[in-house]
Amino acid sequence: MIDLRDLQRELLARHGPLGWWWPGEEPFEIALGAVLVQRSRWEQAAAALAALADAGLREAAPLAAAEEERVRELVRAAGFPRTKPRRVQALATWWAARAVPAADLPDEALRRELLGVEGIGEETADAISLYCFRRPAFLCDEYARRALAARGAEVPGSYRAFARAIRPALAVAGFSVPELAELHGLIVEEGKLRGRRGAGAPRP
Repeated sequence: MIDLRDLQRELLARHGPLGWWWPGEEPFEIALGAVLVQRSRWEQAAAALAALADAGLREAAPLAAAEEERVRELVRAAGFPRTKPRRVQALATWWAARAVPAADLPDEALRRELLGVEGIGEETADAISLYCFRRPAFLCDEYARRALAARGAEVPGSYRAFARAIRPALAVAGFSVPELAELHGLIVEEGKLRGRRGAGAPRP
């Protein structure tokens, strides 16, 4: 079983403290970014977020009520123009109606509800749970897969299997929510560094 505390110390020594890490100031802005960055670069997602802000549509209720065609033009920079407008509006609709009461749900119930929103898969649900609702979550993404495999851990191929496999190591490590948020950022920074060294270009 990999020692995640050792991994944390190693990455902190290499990259320095990152704090909360995920870009964005407000929880809904962070959640929007998590949807917009799917299968895109962060620069593309940031451009779409900026366009929504300029149009007054970076709040949940106005975005949910906007015409889909208008949203399509605003988020075009993030790619996938047939699906992403619908997905960000599905998120906005859920957020406007459910974000406040969902904050009182148990962790697993919140995650299940997020997974019921169109376009939110397991990785995005974990990102939103962690960075928007401050729930304990470990993002079993490609960055984490590469970081752990490079250190000798056996990493299952599917997200769900990876999440099950890492659970005992997380229990032993006993990370706080801020530590989990920073650990994800450290793993991403490590992945970018390895990518620049020729280990492949991981997805932002």
